[in-house]
Order: sequence, then structure tokens, then C-alpha cells
Amino acid sequence: MLCCLVCASYGAFDEDSYLFEAVELEAQNQFDKARDTYLVLYEETKKLEYLKEAILLSSMLDNPSATLDFANEYIAKGGEKDITMHKIFLDSYLKLGLSERAFEEAKIIAKSEDSPLLNDILGSLYASKGKFKEALEYLNKAYEQTKLQDVLQKIITIYLAQSRQDEALKALDTHIELYGCTGNFCKFSIDVYSRFSQVEKIEELFKRAFENAPTIENAQNLILIYAYQKKFKQASDIAAQFPFKPEVLLELYIAQEDYLNASLQAKYLYEEHKNPYFLALEQVYAFEALHNKQDIKQIKRIATNLQNALTLMRNPPKDTPKDSRVDVSLQHSQNSEIGFFLNFLGYLLIDYDIDVKEGVGHVKKALEISPQNPAYLDSLAWGYYKLKDCSAAREQFSLIPEDEIKKEQELQEHKKMIEKCGL
Repeated sequence: MLCCLVCASYGAFDEDSYLFEAVELEAQNQFDKARDTYLVLYEETKKLEYLKEAILLSSMLDNPSATLDFANEYIAKGGEKDITMHKIFLDSYLKLGLSERAFEEAKIIAKSEDSPLLNDILGSLYASKGKFKEALEYLNKAYEQTKLQDVLQKIITIYLAQSRQDEALKALDTHIELYGCTGNFCKFSIDVYSRFSQVEKIEELFKRAFENAPTIENAQNLILIYAYQKKFKQASDIAAQFPFKPEVLLELYIAQEDYLNASLQAKYLYEEHKNPYFLALEQVYAFEALHNKQDIKQIKRIATNLQNALTLMRNPPKDTPKDSRVDVSLQHSQNSEIGFFLNFLGYLLIDYDIDVKEGVGHVKKALEISPQNPAYLDSLAWGYYKLKDCSAAREQFSLIPEDEIKKEQELQEHKKMIEKCGL
């Protein structure tokens, strides 16, 4: 149940003053204080519109359990479960990793709304249930509507899991030729081409894109592919054309496996732009730069900082219009970069026995974003192994394609240990 969070004055409750304060706090992007003020208004007046405002603000904060409590209270008191409220429940369930409940909410919303975001979410949820035919139906629809690379990555991952490599490569060829790539999708693309010995194809695509438009983004992509092939001279030549661009310098440090400077450069970029993506990236390379990867104190510090970065990444930007906040939060729930960082955080918590159950929860959320991702499946299987749930560990690990296992020494080691689990 809700309780009054701020004491009223000794006289009669001044509803107008509290309402003015709530609106002012919201305008100042102090969403936690605005939410609490709306809760006071609800407690004092019992007007459900104030509770609904508190729920909408709560969804902006990283506490989905509290948001669900408020939402359930709203429904129990007679509030209408309209599309917005269904989206609140869907968003909260996705953040909590409650896939089945999220699936039910998404199906209800789909009866009233056909949007690329909802198709993406439904496709991902079907894929997490192993229903690939339905997953591809929704994901292909979402991709046709948006041409988003995050959606295409899910489609290609499913194709590869089904050994449909020709369709996967054709889809990737077409997208990169027409739209290029950015961020983690470029790394994903390189991995796919390299799996089928076609790295030269993506190098040619990146070179042509850079020659036609020598932008920072195209330079980063070209450096990335040169680094993959250990062509450090060519990578340095490209970086030299952008001597004062820290993003390009970061890519060069990564290319040269200079993780300490990569971490410092990511920290600089975060301080400059306040983009939490760079804060998260700083933690990844801080870990890679550790001389002693058994330093639990340092590992815990990195995990805590990464958790903070993820909280910032998942919350809608402060200037998001009120009517769009829930949709923006749902869009973040399907962000592949967030999926990568969730898996990284989860694996740290699992592998270093910091909090295995919490780590498994993070990895499950990553798999909702990118179902059938071999690295994420390995993390989840390893988490179950650590929890001594041998059956679940073997079930998850069996979903990893054999050719992926052959490529990675760590996967081969995990396979041996999981096969012996409980015997």
C-alpha cells in the first residue's frame, strides 16, 4: 500500500500548491521528487489521476518493482487499464525479466496497436520461447518498417541458429550496402562474415563507404575491420586523418588492444558528452586492462560502475516528451548495446561468484534482447552450472551451434565441465 511521503502542513491540505510543485519538479526533470509529490496528492485526495501521474514518472526511474506495485494499486482501486497502463506493465515485466507476463501484455497491446516497436518486442519474445517461425514473422515486419540494424541482428541470429547461412549473408549484404552499420552491429557483421571466410567482402564495403564519405563513423568502421585483420598500419593511417577526434582515437586504441588507454579515452568521452554508453564502455576496457583479473575488489568496482551506467542507459532521456516516455523506455529494452553490457555484467557476477543469481537475471534480460546469441547462452549455462542446476545448464548450452563452440577455447572448457555436472 502507498503511504504519505511528505507531511502536510497543520492546516487544510493545499491541493493546488502540491500540484503546482509536482508540475514544477517534473519540468525540472526531478522525476523522483515529482513522483513522490503526486503520491502525496493521491494519498490526500484519493484521486486516481494523481496516482497515474506517479506511475508514469515511476516508469522513468530504475525501479520496476515499485512501478508494478503502484500500477497494481491503481487497477485495484478502479483505474482503467488502458493501452498506456498495459505498456507500463510490459515495460516493467521486461525490465524484471518476466518473459511470460511480458508476452501476455504485448499480445493485448497488439490487438489495439500495430507498431514497429511492438513487432520487435513480440518477435524477441517468440524467439526466446524457441518459436522461430513466429519470431521471424514479427521481426521481418519490424525490419521492413524501420530498417533498424538491431532488428536485423536478431533476424540474422535466428537464421544462423537454423543453419540458413545464405539467407543470413544475403540480408547482411543488402543492409550494409544500402545503410552501412554503426556500433556493435559492425562487430557483429564482421564476426558473421569471418565465420564464412568472407571478411574481404565487408572490408571492401567499408572502404567504399569511407571513400565516398570520409566521416568519423566510416573511419571507425574501416579501422575496426583493419584491426580485425591485424592491419595496424592501415588502421593508423586512417586514424591520422582525424587527429583531434577522440572517437577515432578510441577505436584505434581498441584496434591495438591498448585497453588501458581505451578505458581512459572512453572515460574522457563520457565526461565530455555525458553519454552513459561511454561510461559502460570504460568499464569493459578497464576490466580488459587489469593485470590481475583475480582482483575481486577491482572487479566489484567495475561491476558497480557498469550497473550504474546501465541504469542511465535504460532510462529515457530527461527531455523526452511525457506522452513518449513509456515507448522510449520500451525501445531501450530492445537495444543491442544494452544487451551486450547486460551480458558482460552478468558474466562478471557469475564467473567471479559475486552474485550468481543476479548475474543470471542480467543474462536472461540480454537474451530477451538478442535471443540465441551464443555468448549469452554460454553465460546463462555457466550461471546455471554455478547454481548447480545441471539440467538447465546442459539445456542452455545445447542451444549453442557446434561451430561456435569449436571456435572458442572457453566454450570448449565450459562444455566439458557442464557435461560432467552432477555426475
